[in-house]
Amino acid sequence: MRLVVSLLIFFMSISLSALGETKEKTSTPIVIESQKLIYIQKKHMATYIGNVIAQREKTIMKGDKLIVYFDPTDRYIEKIEVIGHVYIKDPRGEGWCNKLYYYPVQEKAVLIGNAKLKQKENLVVGDEIIAYKDGRVTVEGIKQRVKTVIFPEEKNKNLIKGGKESEKSR
Repeated sequence: MRLVVSLLIFFMSISLSALGETKEKTSTPIVIESQKLIYIQKKHMATYIGNVIAQREKTIMKGDKLIVYFDPTDRYIEKIEVIGHVYIKDPRGEGWCNKLYYYPVQEKAVLIGNAKLKQKENLVVGDEIIAYKDGRVTVEGIKQRVKTVIFPEEKNKNLIKGGKESEKSR
């Protein structure tokens, strides 16, 4: 019975924190699926193992293992760690790496090991990528050189060759 109550409190805390919301209540739940869940209340952590998929709204995280670290009250998420075949996607773009750390208070994601971030056709590759919600990105090349591929956007897609506007756009 105590285990059931602990798990119920745990799942309520996940829905309150909603994948990293920091001490703000939200009605948007997070859904986590895996082959196995190990919750250790004394360590304030939940470990999901085996083909893990976590989703909140349009943001998806996938990996072999996902560990959620809670604050001492078990109500808020301090850190999320995703290990093995990591994939993350949200409306702004997508990323891949061997290991990911997400820190909700700082709104910071750290991608480690063969890290890649892609936004539309643009790509950045490095051994470690630190990305912030406000758009700042730091890339380090330890074993490999940092690589960036940038595709310039067209300024005005209504213009036709020769710089004249098409009849439909007038």
